[in-house]
Amino acid sequence: MTKVLSGKEVADKINQQTQQVVEELKLIHHIPALAIVRVGEDPSSIAYETAAIKAMNQVGIEVESIVFPEDAPSEHILSAIDDLNENADTHGILVMQPLPESLSRNEVALRISPDKDIDGLTPSNLGKLVENDQTGLWPSTPKAVMELLAYYEIELAGSDVCVIGSSPVVGKPLSILLLNAEATVANCHIKTKDLTQYTRQADIVISATGAPHLVSPEHVREGAVVIDVGYGQVDGKTCGDVQYDAVAEKAAAITPVPGGIGTITTAVLAEQVVKAAWKMTKAS
Repeated sequence: MTKVLSGKEVADKINQQTQQVVEELKLIHHIPALAIVRVGEDPSSIAYETAAIKAMNQVGIEVESIVFPEDAPSEHILSAIDDLNENADTHGILVMQPLPESLSRNEVALRISPDKDIDGLTPSNLGKLVENDQTGLWPSTPKAVMELLAYYEIELAGSDVCVIGSSPVVGKPLSILLLNAEATVANCHIKTKDLTQYTRQADIVISATGAPHLVSPEHVREGAVVIDVGYGQVDGKTCGDVQYDAVAEKAAAITPVPGGIGTITTAVLAEQVVKAAWKMTKAS
């Protein structure tokens, strides 16, 4: 019988640990605080912001939302990030995607203080990820995948893993984290000639493309573990990259959408705010 890998169980465990550290910080009069910067009214961005705020409130982290209109000058947005970097009462900065065309992700990544970069965007934190330096702040979604694999004791060392998607936000950093865990990783993308030749060989298939229903039963061998990082809408219903019902008949274990990786991601964000707050407290 296929095992459903619930994200809620993993998130609950992370939240319990995070809440404990929040209470310890409050005892020394430090309240962890997150600043969320959003530009425009993109529905997916607003939905993620709402989920992040709920996750922070759940563990006792304070949240401030800073919203700019879609046509806000880039210098105004970057100036706000500078102010947050200097504010000792702000421990984490989360800049929502998408950004206006006038402002690149790289510009934002270079502007955020690495110590407050809770979504692992900055070159400094990405470098620490490559070096497997645990003092860094890592991209939240890749870390959420690793947390799920660890929670369910899915062996990575020596396993063949296929990651579909090579974005700098998920696919690339996730592939590095898996390599750090001694997995053998094939990182596939839109230019990959024959996706099935990689996915069928994999013990673990992880799809992070945002292409609804991309992964079908023909992509997966019997007994594989399937992790769906995608999130989209088809006919008004939420779905992921994986054809869930059909693939579940072949997989040994599979994550649902919703209720899988997305649930863990917001818990990881809260965990990283607290990690940043604790580090700043010890440095002061």
